[in-house]
Amino acid sequence: MKNPDVIIIGGGHNGLICSGYLARAGLEVLLLEASDRVGGPAATREFFPGFSSSIANSPGSLEPKILADFELEKHGLRFVRPDPTLVHPLPEGRLFVGWRERERVDAQIDSYAPGESKRYHAVFDYLNRFAERLGISVFREPPTLQELTRNLRTVEDEEMFSRIFFGSVRGLFEHFDLAPETQAIMGPLSVVSGLVGPSTPGTPFNLMMRPLSLASLKSETADDPRRMPLRGSTGLAVGAMGAIADAMARSVEASGVKILREARVTSIEETKQGLVVRLEDGRTFSAPLVVSAAHPHLTVKLVVSDNPEWKPIRQGMAQTPPAGSAFKIVLGLGDMPRFAAAKNEEEARQLATAQLRIAPTLGYLEDCHADLARGKMPSRPLIWSLCHSMTSPALAPEGKHVLSINLGGPPHRGGREPVAVDKDAVVKTVVGLMSEWIPNLPGIVEHYACIDASTFENEYGLFGANIAHVDMMPINQFWMRPYPGLHRYRTPTPGLYLSGVGTWPGAYFSGIPGHNTAQAVLADLAARRVSQTA
Repeated sequence: MKNPDVIIIGGGHNGLICSGYLARAGLEVLLLEASDRVGGPAATREFFPGFSSSIANSPGSLEPKILADFELEKHGLRFVRPDPTLVHPLPEGRLFVGWRERERVDAQIDSYAPGESKRYHAVFDYLNRFAERLGISVFREPPTLQELTRNLRTVEDEEMFSRIFFGSVRGLFEHFDLAPETQAIMGPLSVVSGLVGPSTPGTPFNLMMRPLSLASLKSETADDPRRMPLRGSTGLAVGAMGAIADAMARSVEASGVKILREARVTSIEETKQGLVVRLEDGRTFSAPLVVSAAHPHLTVKLVVSDNPEWKPIRQGMAQTPPAGSAFKIVLGLGDMPRFAAAKNEEEARQLATAQLRIAPTLGYLEDCHADLARGKMPSRPLIWSLCHSMTSPALAPEGKHVLSINLGGPPHRGGREPVAVDKDAVVKTVVGLMSEWIPNLPGIVEHYACIDASTFENEYGLFGANIAHVDMMPINQFWMRPYPGLHRYRTPTPGLYLSGVGTWPGAYFSGIPGHNTAQAVLADLAARRVSQTA
């Protein structure tokens, strides 16, 4: 194999996306993936004989631009748009059901308090308006502090900035006088991927990804999922999340990308002849350009360089290792999970297909955070659950189902020994909690598996057990993501770039970091050509 123009390290969705954009620009691209399949946490894997799922649950943050640019549907991807998209239990046995029809959602919300739906939508209008006023783009390099604040010209602008960056989501909800039920429904989106609670300063920023995306690239369709306040509106991929990664792989291979699986990288060496990537099996590959879509903290450890600019970066990152609380349970079920609230078989199937979030009150989330702050597993954790086999029957044996459950486990900081967890006890607790709304669940569990912090680190490369590599709070965004000096996708080593969800803007499964790193590489190549001809 001749030396490529670019080597991509990591075949997660951002690595695939970056490789595709570079190949379409005419570069020879080699992608190295440590696993036997692409997708990273989005890859579909068999957990028990006949039962398959993925670590990632929902493609709700996938950018429409990425979907269109890579023609994923042309490459076999199919979406099912379930209705409803969300089931959220509330106190006293009530359920909020997130139907796609706005009128049905508004009717439920108005039942909590007169005029509540107007206040609910006012929150999202407020966030969208603030994103417009900032005037920044998530499809470009992160703004500097001066660029971030240059458009804040009025007292109202400054008030919005302070409320979103320095206030708490509890304070934001109280500012809009939201009913407790509405606060509970919106709360989980503000605390994902971090060891934070609703009263933590900066949590409103976690609600800004869709508004910032819309402000960066205008919507052309009324049903653009970024317009939908509720997550899950993108639809569910037939074949679960791994089907998206597989379609991406087919798309980039059609553009000329060569993918080498089971190719674990052990070092990135800076030499006078260029960059050398060394694999665990001893093979080496050379290229003038290397993009690592692996975790930024792990990438920095791979770099072999005498460049003194690396020293303060290494020291600083070692002092601030990422922390997270990712924990996953996969259940193999002998039957469909049935909500007690379902009035008939059709409604039972509709509810079982939707994403389930368990956090009945904002206080529930505060209690979760309090347990995490004490370094323990929450006694009643925040739960995000999806039964993939409802829309993808091939993921489970006929008549059976696979239930994917993400929750907050005990906090873990990268490089330290994870907190020991009694996995059997955790499964019993979670199944018991879910049975409050799905009473048949305990009796239909045939298999279960747990993925704890150690597995997230060792098998999925999620250093610190954080699904976003680095949490999405303001302190870890813009020029701070993943670390000052690495925030523009470039590194002190010429030709070495960073990508992945740990780079700006993060945004989970959006694919934007992969897009942005590719644009940074192409911009540098164009600038080099201009300087050579000047």
